[in-house]
Amino acid sequence: MADSRRVKITKKLMKDALLELMEEKPLEKISVTDVCRAADVNRSSFYAHYQDIMQLAEEIVQDVLMLLPTESKDLYDYSTGYTQRVLADFFDYIRENERMFRILIVRYDNQSFNDRLIATVMDKYSVPLMGDTELERRYSYTYITNGVMGMLRSWIVDSFPISSAELAKLVLNMTKCLLK
Repeated sequence: MADSRRVKITKKLMKDALLELMEEKPLEKISVTDVCRAADVNRSSFYAHYQDIMQLAEEIVQDVLMLLPTESKDLYDYSTGYTQRVLADFFDYIRENERMFRILIVRYDNQSFNDRLIATVMDKYSVPLMGDTELERRYSYTYITNGVMGMLRSWIVDSFPISSAELAKLVLNMTKCLLK
């Protein structure tokens, strides 16, 4: 059953409160009481929706991954697996949700989140892997995704010094170099 409007508002308040608290201190140090106080909700409201802080944090991550923009097949470039526009849309989404990505990618540098983000992107955008063998494909995947995550982290830390389109072009040009 879909959540009522009141439930959606309450959950949003708690998610926003958790993100605000995560800007100040580690997730492990944040209590249910902290979230309830910051969200101005009572503990019974919290426990009506979540078992603990980790479940609330997981729902935030799931929301982020679910809302990634989807690929447009008519823009697909089969020589690279991406188009600049599709990649720019992905980077626009990150820029539009700067606070959340700054916390999840920069502040926490959470490898689990990074791995899930990469896996979701690879799945959602049907990214073909380079290499003739499974090992070569796995290594090319590791190399490219870690490079893109590093660029993404720097782009966020530097407060988006170039546009999403420029970053997409840079990523594609670097990827094309690897294909040669």
